[in-house]
Amino acid sequence: MNPVSSGAELARAFHERGTACVHVYSPGVPVGARPAGVPVISYSDVAVVERELRALGVSAVVAASEFGVLPADELAHRLGLPGNAYELSEARRDKSLMMEQLRQRGLRATRTAIVRTEQELEQALAGFPFPLVVKPRDSAGSDGCRVCAGPEQARAAFAQVIHERNLMGRTNDAVLVQEYLDGPQFIVNTVSAGGRHTLGELYSARIDRRAGGAPVFRHMTSVRTLDGPDKELVGYVFDCLDALGVSEGAAHTEVRRTPDGPCLVEVNARVMGPCLAPDAYFAAFGYSHQHLVVESLVDPAVFALRDASGYGPDRHVAKVFLRAHREGVVRAVPGLDLLRRLPGFHSVARLAEIGRPVPDRLLTTGASGIAFFVHEDPATIENALRVLHELEDAGQFYDLEPVDG
Repeated sequence: MNPVSSGAELARAFHERGTACVHVYSPGVPVGARPAGVPVISYSDVAVVERELRALGVSAVVAASEFGVLPADELAHRLGLPGNAYELSEARRDKSLMMEQLRQRGLRATRTAIVRTEQELEQALAGFPFPLVVKPRDSAGSDGCRVCAGPEQARAAFAQVIHERNLMGRTNDAVLVQEYLDGPQFIVNTVSAGGRHTLGELYSARIDRRAGGAPVFRHMTSVRTLDGPDKELVGYVFDCLDALGVSEGAAHTEVRRTPDGPCLVEVNARVMGPCLAPDAYFAAFGYSHQHLVVESLVDPAVFALRDASGYGPDRHVAKVFLRAHREGVVRAVPGLDLLRRLPGFHSVARLAEIGRPVPDRLLTTGASGIAFFVHEDPATIENALRVLHELEDAGQFYDLEPVDG
């Protein structure tokens, strides 16, 4: 359902297994890349799509992007196929409902206030310590997210987000004010089947903050072995998945390890995106998130063995969201030669195009490029990342000319 960005890799993974699939797109979602022969259905009327999918004899509905979470839930429910708890569908998209659901289940949740007006904002600011987070209620990719050091930053962040169109194509009719979670951030990728959760990938993330409080996601590096705190964090994530009714398919969860223990940032009930180079993940884990989802559906007996054997990738992998140091039109990519020579370099994807403005340079869409490193030694990868980020910050990765006007 709505396989934009890395969701297209799901179709390729199905085809590699010799399993047919169909792409279903909601109105306004652009038809993306797909393997030859994959049919496309436009989601104009849910009853019509339901009839078409029944005629095709589909056995599963998979959310292939954040755009696909809600419609995939609805189609699976109407078709009577295995899926996540339908009554909690909105709580898997709306971050305020998400936190409330955790609280109802007795789990630690980020303190959150829903703000629609300047007056409500002032009331919220009076009850939260600084720093705090202001962000859209249901966007993605770090769109509109700000860490605010004081009231003036919070007011400016609110004004920039409210009533604006977000990355999900929706108008921000409400904004969230949340407590700032102090501590390192982790990414937990899972695949669930029959209510049992399997850990596929665990990463630690580096997130910088620029002037104005916007977070800048620099890279994520895999955690290869689980110590006590890591096991506690993964266990907490599994509890969050249960609380939100996730029982089938992929989840991409962001969580902070605070001094008081793990606390959820958000659960995304779909594959991690963007995952544009499955070979890098295979080199480290032996699978990608998409391939693990496909395995759970077409070879459930083998998938069940992964849970029994436990988590333990053979190598470390790092995923870098390449950054331009400022806005501008790309003249050249002088840092690419050095990037390719760095120890542990595996591949690069989706570089910004020559002659075009660098896109989404501060978001986590990967539109400015993604680099992958794979190596047995974590220190080798960390050193390569340090060199690469120094190159980016010095303005020597992308050669840019100012945008006209």
